[in-house]
Amino acid sequence: MRSTLEISVVAVMTATCVATNYLLVGVVNVKVMDLIVFVCGVSFGAVVGSSVGALTWLVYGTINPYGFSLPVLVSTCLGETIYGLAGGGLRRLGFDSSDRVKARLAGGIKFALIGFLLTTVYDLLTNLASALSLGLPILPVMVAGIPFAAVHEVSNAAFFFVGVVPLVAVMRRIQLDQNQVFRK
Repeated sequence: MRSTLEISVVAVMTATCVATNYLLVGVVNVKVMDLIVFVCGVSFGAVVGSSVGALTWLVYGTINPYGFSLPVLVSTCLGETIYGLAGGGLRRLGFDSSDRVKARLAGGIKFALIGFLLTTVYDLLTNLASALSLGLPILPVMVAGIPFAAVHEVSNAAFFFVGVVPLVAVMRRIQLDQNQVFRK
């Protein structure tokens, strides 16, 4: 990481992700964490986004109300980084949220699809790790996980549809405000 702003973003956004995870603990597989990690990647790059994702799971996965499993912790930490990496990749491709109306209309569906696909990969990875770590047959675990994955994937598609463009706009404003402070 290159700046105190980036370090601050990682700390604050990790704390935000952990707090929202505990806030939504009663709603299984519905979390805004993936959206936040993705937006951090879009706004500050893959390293920042991935760091927020991995650190969030290190905290939440260690002090998890559903229990602790080291193999699952490793898979969730690694899996969560895909959101930051994908956001960072989109940043490198030149995503611009300055035209909000166009970005919301055209981008909403694109972001919903991105959120859905990233979550599908995440769910496959973590379900596979769960099966392997518990010594269970992979296919039954994957099949049993379908309803939970469906809730996760659909809720993330909805969060990405409504949340990416406005949150990236807020993050960009934070970056601009910080640049103006240091110019004075």
